[in-house]
Amino acid sequence: MDATNDIDRLAGVLPLGSIIPFPDLLLGGALLVAVVLIHGVGIRLVSGHFRKRSNLVARRAHASLRLDALLGVVIFLLLALHLAEVVFWTAALVYSRLVTDWRTAAFFAANTYTTVGYGKFVLPQEWNMMSPIISISGLFTFGWTGSVLVGFVTSLNQLSDRSSSNSGDEANPRS
Repeated sequence: MDATNDIDRLAGVLPLGSIIPFPDLLLGGALLVAVVLIHGVGIRLVSGHFRKRSNLVARRAHASLRLDALLGVVIFLLLALHLAEVVFWTAALVYSRLVTDWRTAAFFAANTYTTVGYGKFVLPQEWNMMSPIISISGLFTFGWTGSVLVGFVTSLNQLSDRSSSNSGDEANPRS
C-alpha cells in the first residue's frame, strides 16, 4: 500500500499526499517549529536586554542619544538572530543531504527564508515543497520581529519624552 494513496483517501476530496508530500511536511514542519522556538528564545533574550538597558540609559545624561544607540544594538541583535536561523536551515539542508555544499545551502536558505527567491538552485523534485516551508518560517519570524521593533520604538519614545521633560531638553522622536 502506498502512503500517498492512504493520505489521499483520508483527505477524501483533495490529493493531499501529492500536494504536500508527507516527508516535506514532517521534516519541514519540525524544522519550522524549531526555528520559531529559537526565534522566541532570541526575542525573549533581546527584549530582556532592551528592558534592562533602556531603563538604565534613560536616567543618564544625553539619554536620547544613548537610547538611539541602544536601538542600534537591538537591531543588530535581531539581525544576528535571523542570521542564526538561516544557519539553522543551512545545516538542516546539508545534514539531510538535500544540498551537498554549505555555500549553496546557505545561499538557498537565505534567499528562501527572506522570500527573495533569487538564484538558480532548486531542491530535488521530491523535496520541492520544502522551499515554501522555509519561506513560511521567515514570514513568521520577520512578522514577529517587526512587531517587537514597534514595541521597542514606542518604549524608547516614551522614555525619551520622560527624560527630556526631566532635563528640559528637546525630545528626539523616532518614527
